[in-house]
Amino acid sequence: MEVRKKIDESPLTTGGMIVVFSAIICFVMGIIWGVLIGMGVFILAVFLVLYLVWAPHGIFGFFLEEGYAIIIMKGESFHKCYIKYRGKVLLSNLSVDDGVEKVPFNIMGMVPMLWPFYKVYTYQQRWVKFKNGTKEQREEPLAHVILMPYVYGVEIKDAETEGKVPINMWIEVEAVIFNPYKAMFQIKDWNAAMTSWIEGASRDFVSKNSYEEIIRGELSSSLENHISKRVEKIIERYGVKITNLSVIQVVPSNAEYEQATQQKVVEERKMEATLVRARADAQKEAIARMGSALSMVASATGQTVEKLQQELETSPEVLDTKYKKQFKVAMDLVNKNMAIDGKAYFEMKLPKGSGTGGGADYSNMIGAIIAANKIIEQQKTPSSSSNKEEKKKIYSREEIDALIAEADKNRSRK
Repeated sequence: MEVRKKIDESPLTTGGMIVVFSAIICFVMGIIWGVLIGMGVFILAVFLVLYLVWAPHGIFGFFLEEGYAIIIMKGESFHKCYIKYRGKVLLSNLSVDDGVEKVPFNIMGMVPMLWPFYKVYTYQQRWVKFKNGTKEQREEPLAHVILMPYVYGVEIKDAETEGKVPINMWIEVEAVIFNPYKAMFQIKDWNAAMTSWIEGASRDFVSKNSYEEIIRGELSSSLENHISKRVEKIIERYGVKITNLSVIQVVPSNAEYEQATQQKVVEERKMEATLVRARADAQKEAIARMGSALSMVASATGQTVEKLQQELETSPEVLDTKYKKQFKVAMDLVNKNMAIDGKAYFEMKLPKGSGTGGGADYSNMIGAIIAANKIIEQQKTPSSSSNKEEKKKIYSREEIDALIAEADKNRSRK
């Protein structure tokens, strides 16, 4: 009860001095102007001291704040609990539930009581708060119980992973006290107990998983579910409900591990970017080469690229049957004699088992053909910035037939 004495003695002494001083002034006023006037001034002075000095500190009265509960003690035993929470009511079992709010007797918000026989319950509360990336350790004496949702911080140090790598974790827990009596009197310190249970559940989870998975945040949801299952039912026995839980930070305990992890992440991001660029360049070159080959096939067969494209979209297998010879020779010529931008050699292989009834998948091929046709359409549009561009070589049907014949001769010699 040291906390209560610390809270009560100072305002009690101050208020008592004011009352004594007022009594002397009123006695003098009574002699001069009459007893009734002196008594009226004295009563007013006592009320002001009670309302402004004593009641805010739980002496002869108290104020209820929105979203809080106040517990009244009779001697050293529980006597009664009052709450002020719009839309909430205190049930007979001292649980807070939805209902019509019951307002106790009060004088301008002050609930009077016969102090010191009845006193406001006070207790020492410790908790952690994370703010702007820093941890704040808070501790103060409280004369009320918070009923509103409040976010508490839980710090876990040196939790060892499956590979014995130590990590530090910050977890934020949103909790609601739904039974003030159980939270205050059925467990010594409900917040310390909740913190301990969450820490135990977290260490258990971390010990069964790898450092890489945890540090990347891949298991955050699994960790949160694991903690909730292990802790929620236990803490509810003591009038507290966890409404939300989130892991906000996971870092290696060792500075060397942290630096190595950051370097690894940077290298992985660079590698991913390089692969994406390489794939994009390769796809762009493949589409351009495919477009050139299709243009040659269309010229050799006496039709437009658009018509050839329509035929391929309807029956993709014709590229491996009807136009197989022309397309293969065209691709050979493109790769060997018309390399785009001096890039590396590119070879397109038709799907195995293709042809009528072969069951080949032409979806990727058709996508390339469609994209190639778009490039060809763009090439047909003259550039507004340069009218002196060199015209692209257009092969006639006879020229392509001659090239095909020459390619056949070269193959027969081999």
